[in-house]
Amino acid sequence: MPRASFWLSGWVSGALFCAAATGGSSSNQAAKIIAPAVSTGTGLLLEPALTLPEFTREKFAAAMATVGAEKIRRPWTRSVVTLSPHPRTDVRGLTEAEVKSYMLEAKRLFDRGEAVPVSDVGLISTQEDVVRKPMLNHIAVFSNSVARVYLLVQKTSTDTGWSHFSIVQDLTVTPVLDYYAELTADGPRFEGTSCYKCHSSGPLAIHPAREDLVLDAPLAAAISQHIADQPRSQFVFPKNSPKPPTGEKLALKFCTRCHEDGGERDALYQLHAHPIRVLVDFGYMPPNRRLKPEEIAELKAWLERKP
Repeated sequence: MPRASFWLSGWVSGALFCAAATGGSSSNQAAKIIAPAVSTGTGLLLEPALTLPEFTREKFAAAMATVGAEKIRRPWTRSVVTLSPHPRTDVRGLTEAEVKSYMLEAKRLFDRGEAVPVSDVGLISTQEDVVRKPMLNHIAVFSNSVARVYLLVQKTSTDTGWSHFSIVQDLTVTPVLDYYAELTADGPRFEGTSCYKCHSSGPLAIHPAREDLVLDAPLAAAISQHIADQPRSQFVFPKNSPKPPTGEKLALKFCTRCHEDGGERDALYQLHAHPIRVLVDFGYMPPNRRLKPEEIAELKAWLERKP
C-alpha cells in the first residue's frame, strides 16, 4: 500500500490507557482516551522523535478540512457505521468482486458525509524515515455480519490531493482474511508487498503523533477499541503484489507471548522493523509494561542484525 500506514491490531492493546473520556458517544464511554505519544528514549528510533512544533492545532484543523469540512467532525452515537446485510445467505468466503464492492461502498459513504471518520496525524507514518512530515489521516470504520471494512483517506501536509485506501476483513472464513487495496480512479487495486511492512496482523491502532493532533479523541479511542476486539486474521497477498522477503523472524520471548505463528497475533520479522521501533520506543508495546534495559538491548541487536 504505497505510503499508507493503516492500523496494526497486533499492537493495539497497548494504545489504551486509563484516562477519562471527554465527549463523543455515551455508548462508547468505556473506551479509554489514547495516551499522548511520548518517546521513552530507548535508542531504537533511527531518527530523533518528531514533535512537529511548527504544525499548530490551527494548521492541523485547516489541513484536515481540505478533504471537505462536511465529511469530518461529525456527531456520532456509534463509532462503527452499520452496512446493509450481505445479499448472499450462508456466505462462506467473499469473492474479490464483493470485497471491492465493500471498499467502494465505504468510500461512497465517506464522500456523501455519511461516515464517522476520526482525523489525526499518524504517529507511525509521520515518524517514517522517508517521510518526516505530518501524515494526515481520516479513518472510518464500517461493518456487518460478514465483513469489517476500514477506509483511510490520507495525504502528507504538503500534498495537494488525498489518496484512498481500504482494508476488508472477510469474517465468513477461518482464519479471517484481510484484503488491502488502494482505491484508484479505475477502482480498487489490491496491494500486498508494501502494505505488509506495517501490517502483520491487520489494521493499525490509532496513535496520534501529538495529543492535540486528533479531532475527537473519544472517537479515536472507540475505533481503536473496535480494532483491539477483532479476531486473529491472515494477510491476503494478490498475485501482482506477493509477500516480500521478511528477514529473520522475531523470536524474543517478551514479544512472542503474543506475536507467534500460533499466538494471539501473527509473527513479526525484520521487515516490520519500523513499527516495532516506533511502538516500543513510544511505550505502546508491550501492552502491559515497559521493556527492561537488557530487553531493549536484545531487541536493538536483533533489529540491527543483517537479514
